[in-house]
Amino acid sequence: MKSKEVFAIVLAILVSMVACRNETKTIPETHSQEPEGNPIPPNLPDSEAGDIVKKVIDFAGGWEQWKQKKTLSYIKNVAYYDSMGNKVREFSQLHQYRLRPNFRARISWEEEGTKYEMIYNGQKARKLKGGEVLTGEDDTNSAWNSSFGSHYVMCMPFKLTDPGTILSYEGLDTLANNRVVHSIKAMYEKGAGSAGGMHTWWYYFDKDTFMPVANYLDYGDGFSYTQYESFKEVDGLNVSKKRNGFSTNKERDLLYLSTEYTNENIVFNEPFEDTLFNWVK
Repeated sequence: MKSKEVFAIVLAILVSMVACRNETKTIPETHSQEPEGNPIPPNLPDSEAGDIVKKVIDFAGGWEQWKQKKTLSYIKNVAYYDSMGNKVREFSQLHQYRLRPNFRARISWEEEGTKYEMIYNGQKARKLKGGEVLTGEDDTNSAWNSSFGSHYVMCMPFKLTDPGTILSYEGLDTLANNRVVHSIKAMYEKGAGSAGGMHTWWYYFDKDTFMPVANYLDYGDGFSYTQYESFKEVDGLNVSKKRNGFSTNKERDLLYLSTEYTNENIVFNEPFEDTLFNWVK
């Protein structure tokens, strides 16, 4: 495999994680802090940005439906492409999350006959290969990043209500596909969640329906653009079924398709035993 192709794969993986770079703290449990019986999304500003996000949440099924979801599982299919359009890697992962009352995560998959797992137990994250815990710093960080990053992406737009989120409305914009959208800039206070102060997002929602259309990420060392291709209604919520990631630049030019994400077998409220999120049996 050419060095440029390897770099493209590594970059796409890093962008898809969009979380903290190392595991140095325990994330405060914020998922169960909204008042019981409150149908209003918490932490949204009394502003145009807050009003837009409320309408996007309504498109997604509403806050009351979201509050009823205790767990989430799905199969995530990923395909990476180089700048010539050649597929350079593909794999499928099983994602399992406890959403409430305390966040937990498990991601498992198989490549070339070897089983891999990434587990977050509420305090620490670890990566396993063939059932053995990997002790390298990069492995620990990737487990932490994947656990929080994939959860963040899949649980949009509800994650825009997390404590420490700074939202601002930047008006109407026209994307590369000529869609006219509302542009919302999302930043996070330093120390908020797993990546506070490290990333700046722009989320684009259809001008009339408020459906998520795309997002653009400045992650400090580069940029990423993701386009929402389709949604699926599951248990009262509209969730992302397919997304396409593009190599891009500061001007938001779409250079080439770099990643395809397809989610299937999406299930809410599947009961999970506590032991699912342990790596020591």
